[in-house]
Amino acid sequence: MQENLLIGGYTRQTSKGIYQLQFNTENAQLSTADLAIKLAGPTYFAISNENILYSVIKDGDQGGVAAYDIKHNFKYLGSALQPKNSPAYVEVSDRKQLVFSANFHTGIVTVHKINSDKTLTITDKIQLTGHSVRPEQDASHPHLAHLTPDGNLVICDYGSDKILTYSIDANGKASFVSEFQAPAGSAPRHLVFNPQHPDWAYCICELASIILVLHYHQGKFTQLCTYPLMPAGYQGDNSAAAIKISADGRFLYTSNRGHNSLVTFKVSADGQTLEHLQTIQTQGNFPRDFAFDLTGKYILVPHQKSNNVSIFQRNLTTGYLTFINNDTQVPEGTCIVFY
Repeated sequence: MQENLLIGGYTRQTSKGIYQLQFNTENAQLSTADLAIKLAGPTYFAISNENILYSVIKDGDQGGVAAYDIKHNFKYLGSALQPKNSPAYVEVSDRKQLVFSANFHTGIVTVHKINSDKTLTITDKIQLTGHSVRPEQDASHPHLAHLTPDGNLVICDYGSDKILTYSIDANGKASFVSEFQAPAGSAPRHLVFNPQHPDWAYCICELASIILVLHYHQGKFTQLCTYPLMPAGYQGDNSAAAIKISADGRFLYTSNRGHNSLVTFKVSADGQTLEHLQTIQTQGNFPRDFAFDLTGKYILVPHQKSNNVSIFQRNLTTGYLTFINNDTQVPEGTCIVFY
């Protein structure tokens, strides 16, 4: 079976934007990358159920989110721009017909309405404030704006060590609900909910290289336990990056930049505890994002600094990964999405 995927990232060296590839699930091979959208710095993007691509974009002294129609040869539809830097994260809610973006640099989380022509209109902006104990945490730096299973918006603030919850009304307006204080200096980055147990979530913390297991109830988080991502005695640099959970909720996967590894955990039947299964090198330098293919049998990992994509086969029963190859080149990859 041939699956379509897109990989984008920084455009500081040789990358020109977002690249399209095909993945053959019969022989676990990737096609050569073709430039699909030429644009500056598409470090994160998301695709709606109607195959509209919403990507972060930098346009002069403004940044924001741009819309492209995949079905019509990636036709540019328009952008919603704001002053200063582009966001670090974008998410689409097909259910609410909203797009959320988190701007690491400005501390602003933006809510956008999806218009009938699939362009975006900004409906609200959440300006975060705060700081924490590390030099990198001098101000609020939101790195995720994610819809919870019950329809709230959860924000991970790397800068203040807070996880904040907001309600979102029918007009795309946000109202503060609660905040959870993560361990000082941990830098919450991304969070996923267990698809089988929606009252349990798992947050990856970038600076501390840990996972927090969190109980979620009516907009509020409480912490149950913490798990390290680094092997005992590791002294090198590392920044934890992405976290993904399998569709059956049984296995959790995370990526490490610096240690250059994927870490696999088995999730307990009730979703409350994790068991470390495997730490495997990604066979590349600086793996930021990764993705399950559409069958769930493979995980693909682009690398920002070595410009290659690694393919791992995933055992659906045990969760273990087996390295297949890293033969395909894609420049400066930081985001990968199958569609």
